Amino acid sequence: MDSAGISLVTLHRKKPSLHQRWEGFVGEKKEGQEPIFSIHKSSIIGQYDIVAQVYNSTDPVQEFNIQGSYLQRNCTILYNLTKTDQSEEAKVVVAEIKRKMDPDTNVVLGKYVFLLCLKAGIDGAFIVALLLVLDQVEGHDFKEGSDTVNFMYGH
Repeated sequence: MDSAGISLVTLHRKKPSLHQRWEGFVGEKKEGQEPIFSIHKSSIIGQYDIVAQVYNSTDPVQEFNIQGSYLQRNCTILYNLTKTDQSEEAKVVVAEIKRKMDPDTNVVLGKYVFLLCLKAGIDGAFIVALLLVLDQVEGHDFKEGSDTVNFMYGH
């Protein structure tokens, strides 16, 4: 929600889903509304990446990947410039998450105190939606069984 209490994004868990797929909707989700993005695990066993696909009218699917450890609050969110080239050279860093340190004591602050650095032009609400899904998929910090997440986003 924004500062006026209006929902910016609604996240909804897609069921059934082996890959823990979540869909994002603009504002409050309405019946029949199409998602603007989906987020899922790339594999149901072993090592996996979190993949976010954004749907829009000019480019039907844009893909983002998260590298590093979100649980340790040390990861990078990358945008794939091309769907055919999955090499590292074809990816651009759009956001970084780092643990925050107390500058006076050099002590790493708590798990939920971290820096989020966004590249200019990147939608902060979308990146925060990614973080909430990462908490659900990897951290299980929200109420078990919750199918919908709304979040507040302020400038």
